[in-house]
Amino acid sequence: MKPSRYEVNVSRQPALVAAALAAPRPAWMTPPKNRRTFLVGVGTNHHAARIAAWLWREAGFDAQAWHSFDFAVQPPPMRRDDLGIFLSHRGSKSYTLKAEAWARRAGAETAVVTGAGSPWRSTTRRVESGPMEDTGAFTQSFSTTMAWLLRWTGKPALLAPFARMTRSLRWGPAFPTLKHDSDLVFLGDGLREWVAREASLKIQEAAYMRARAFGLEEFLHGPRISVGPGSVVVGFSSRCQPRWQAVRRYLETIGVPFVEAASEDWLAQVLWAQRFTLETCRRLGIDPDLLRTDDPRYRRARERLAF
Repeated sequence: MKPSRYEVNVSRQPALVAAALAAPRPAWMTPPKNRRTFLVGVGTNHHAARIAAWLWREAGFDAQAWHSFDFAVQPPPMRRDDLGIFLSHRGSKSYTLKAEAWARRAGAETAVVTGAGSPWRSTTRRVESGPMEDTGAFTQSFSTTMAWLLRWTGKPALLAPFARMTRSLRWGPAFPTLKHDSDLVFLGDGLREWVAREASLKIQEAAYMRARAFGLEEFLHGPRISVGPGSVVVGFSSRCQPRWQAVRRYLETIGVPFVEAASEDWLAQVLWAQRFTLETCRRLGIDPDLLRTDDPRYRRARERLAF
């Protein structure tokens, strides 16, 4: 059987990331020392912004992540020495473009990370992350965008996960078996909360699953009481975070299955989530490339959206 475009895109990520890391770095792309950096995006790009901002802060930079809608509707005060990095693979997400335009008007320096051939050319500080996605559930654009964002810092240690990508595509626990009506819950601690949210987005988009995602402590604070019969919980855990023991005890006590993808390698966890989505589509007989465009109702509904 011919593989789906989604499957091809997942498997080709190591080669695409290698190309991104080998490409010439623009002269303007220098580590933003002693300046505030705002990373802004929607959906998968918002998750990339969140993970990148976390890692940038660990590396000593003053970085914060924003959702494009929030940035455009209620912009943060910006100074002329601030840097805004705006992420939109297709270069057509209106609120990301509006956010970047506002930052330029405020006098901040802006840069965009977008896909090859994107029409977005509002600034000369522009990086093409990789080839344009040919499915609606983005995979390769996430990993190539992350490669550029972490390369930007000038900190080689942040690039280590990319060197392991080929092995990481074979890493991880066995995938849980889901039903169409399973209650799927993703959890993550720290930056892994955004791995969980990216996993939730992928399986909703490609497999049409009802899925939700929480930060570790957010789940323990209240949503834990919503899981029960029919629930499956997936944890993107860090081995050095002791609060996971509370999750294990709680789920064991109420008899809810817990699949733990434990690693310090956030990228390996993202790749496992992409493959979990693919395997779920196979088991449920869903084409991950369609985004329900085979259903006339969903196709008409999408045509009525105003992006």
